[in-house]
Amino acid sequence: MKKLFYHILFASLLVTGFASCGYDNFDEPESMLSGNVQYNGQNMQLQGSGGSIQLQAYQTGYELKSPITIYVNQDGHFSARLFNGHYKLVTKDNNGPWVNNRDTIEVDIKGNTEVNIPVTPYFLLSDYNCTLSGNRLTASFKIQQIVTPATLSYATICIGRTSIVDEQNNAFQIRLNASALTMGANSFSFTLTDEQKKAISGAAKLTARVGLRTVDADKSVYTHIVTLAE
Repeated sequence: MKKLFYHILFASLLVTGFASCGYDNFDEPESMLSGNVQYNGQNMQLQGSGGSIQLQAYQTGYELKSPITIYVNQDGHFSARLFNGHYKLVTKDNNGPWVNNRDTIEVDIKGNTEVNIPVTPYFLLSDYNCTLSGNRLTASFKIQQIVTPATLSYATICIGRTSIVDEQNNAFQIRLNASALTMGANSFSFTLTDEQKKAISGAAKLTARVGLRTVDADKSVYTHIVTLAE
């Protein structure tokens, strides 16, 4: 009986060993998909923290229907390592500061493959500048409406201590209600509060960015980042 037990134990260990080798020997994805989320050929400026903006890739020919999540950075760029094959690529449902049309882009991936994702934002920001002189913060930007109808919700001036700054990742932010905003040129100036000064005290680098939120959108569209001090 004891001899039989050892035979069973040995066989179990052998099977486990082979299974482990099988897992260890799985091939890793060999191809790189990369590209940009764009409007009229220009990269969208987005929230880059917290995996906020996502694309979804579906590989055809497989029973597994769950999407592969691809994260988009604050400059609208994305990349993901995938297996070779035919994929359908879409924006995540109701995610992003653009019209939720979710047009499917089909792409054959083999080796390094590049594809850009066109979107139509509700609004865009341009001509952005931000300065900090002593305790006085000044920000200016232009708002352009792309989609009608669309309604502004608010804007945020985000001040950060790193190269990634947005509504989620910042030292502090100043919110501007829709009633304070106009289409075209906007300019605002603020004296920093003691709490805001404390939030950036001793920072080796200071960055600034403006975000603009549309009613019913889950994320804001942004300006590029301005470095205030480093």
